[in-house]
Amino acid sequence: MPFLVLASLFVSAWVGLALHEASHAAAARLANLQVREIRVGKGPTVLRTHLVEADVYLGLIPLGGWVRTFPSWRFSKSATLSFYAAGPAMDIAWLAVLITTLVTYRDSELVGTVLAPAIIVQGMMLFGNLVPHHSTVFGKRLPNDMMALLKTAFTKGDPNAAYRESYLNAVRRYADATEAPFRPSSRSERIAAYLYGRHASSPQMSDQEIATLEHELAFTTYRSEQLLIIDEITTNILARKSRHHDACLDRLTARAVTLSPEMPTLKGTRGAALARLGRYEEALTILDGADHSNDFNRCLNAAFRALAHFHLGRGELAAAEFDIAAAILRTQDWANWIGSEIVSAIGTEIGYPAQTIEGRSATTESLKKPASSRRSALRGRQSA
Repeated sequence: MPFLVLASLFVSAWVGLALHEASHAAAARLANLQVREIRVGKGPTVLRTHLVEADVYLGLIPLGGWVRTFPSWRFSKSATLSFYAAGPAMDIAWLAVLITTLVTYRDSELVGTVLAPAIIVQGMMLFGNLVPHHSTVFGKRLPNDMMALLKTAFTKGDPNAAYRESYLNAVRRYADATEAPFRPSSRSERIAAYLYGRHASSPQMSDQEIATLEHELAFTTYRSEQLLIIDEITTNILARKSRHHDACLDRLTARAVTLSPEMPTLKGTRGAALARLGRYEEALTILDGADHSNDFNRCLNAAFRALAHFHLGRGELAAAEFDIAAAILRTQDWANWIGSEIVSAIGTEIGYPAQTIEGRSATTESLKKPASSRRSALRGRQSA
């Protein structure tokens, strides 16, 4: 009997949790919300699959789960409420089934031994979902179903309006008069989430996100949206120290320039990619026609020109260009992780990492020194 009790506790927890998350997913589909991710259980992942455009993860321990949807372009309070209510509704329904079964077979000792623990587990799950509170799920502090229901019920207006308009404005930057007006689709919702939905503490795209965006790119019909995806992916790759995406970088930037040969922003990205790939003369030629209309582009263009000049043995030009990039970076509020990572990485490669950005200049004489001597001196300064 003790074995049956323990088995019932474990199995009932799994069944209750799976039904709860499945009900959220089903409600999302019925409400035309796009499901992004389904997680059932914590601990080591024992199963990972892709089902109806959603990533599904099954953990080892039946303690917690979630269903994530992509932000919808058109906020519907009724759709959102039904999505959040589906889980607790299933909890109540399943608890009712368990109690009814126990009452029906109350004379069976075996049924009582199996169902009594299951009812206790389901009651605890229902209580946890009906009492409004926040909890940490998979490293994120989130409202439970009832808390989310209450917040949605008192929401006024469209909370996704600014998010949607931000994406539309981003796409418009890559449009021209020859293209039909952009009409966002359900695919656009997914693309926007992968481009801009990352947590502020981890803004860099994962390898999986890059692969997913390349997949979305294959089905995107608007040229402006294709160019946005390409530019965001390649800029992200340029900010990495790892070189295992260099083939992707070459392929995508070449495609971008083919799609829009005269767009200065894309010339800058292509020139940066060529400098990263060691094609320095080509890089300098293209960077001459790049976008210089704002400080962000001027900074990165100067940094990659410095990289190209350095490897071509032009120390004076490299120093001058890198000083421009570092000076711009020091004085701007947009000195985010991308700008800082790119300029710092280039500074390291040519022998001048953080000190240059913090206020020291890259002198011509030091750039003429052999790389080994510069790096040795640098190591000494850091350890002092």
